[in-house]
Amino acid sequence: MRFFLNQTGNFIPSGIKIHDYIPSPALQPYIDGFRIIECEELIINRVLPGIVPVLALRLKGNISLQNESLPTYTLSGLRKTPRLIQYNPGTSNLLILFKEGGINAFFDIPAHEFFNESIALDNLVDITALEDQLGNATDCISVAENFLLQQLKRRKPDQLILTATREIKQQQGNLNISQLASSLYISQDAFEKRFRKVIGTTPKQFASLVRMQAIVKNYSSKDFTDLALEAGYFDQAHFNKAFKQFTGLTPSSFFNTPPQW
Repeated sequence: MRFFLNQTGNFIPSGIKIHDYIPSPALQPYIDGFRIIECEELIINRVLPGIVPVLALRLKGNISLQNESLPTYTLSGLRKTPRLIQYNPGTSNLLILFKEGGINAFFDIPAHEFFNESIALDNLVDITALEDQLGNATDCISVAENFLLQQLKRRKPDQLILTATREIKQQQGNLNISQLASSLYISQDAFEKRFRKVIGTTPKQFASLVRMQAIVKNYSSKDFTDLALEAGYFDQAHFNKAFKQFTGLTPSSFFNTPPQW
């Protein structure tokens, strides 16, 4: 199978086309971007856990999760384990990538209620108009933006929690959560409850996801023991366990496999 390099630096199969789009200014505080994935052949992609929810709008074709069909419009929360997504030939999917806490501006469900879950969008809102418009659309990005703008509740972002997520990402997940809460002048119990409601998981779990993302992104043929210690793990055994939960593979197996998108 041939591979080519996309703009994010990951190798993706040659039978796939990926197009990224910047949201309009009104949505930029809440949406990181739009991504259209078009598959010309059968592809099974290992999707690693992310740190933000994703709304997937299937434009055509069939997409399944380990032989289980997914809803046409699916909202997926944060996860701690990977998924194997199968894209059948002729499939096109529009992904809406939220920013941290951005999901709360559109839907009333607390983010932690769909941690490790993928739920049908029609369980949250009426999608009748969205289905009709996407079915006849020549510009699906505009349709998706109009839908989001109609759902936008313009809630004020929780700046304390967003400050916390920025610090966690800056430290690549390797920090003390108690000290972080103290630096924000909030009790750890109140901080954890507030964080979980806005972000979708606990600060500790979020930091673990950020740390593992940084390891995968920045890996450069280092010894795995050194890599584990540099990332703040007690020993390689703890690192191997966390890595396999995150990727589904051992470090050596994962890094010997070309990463996909």
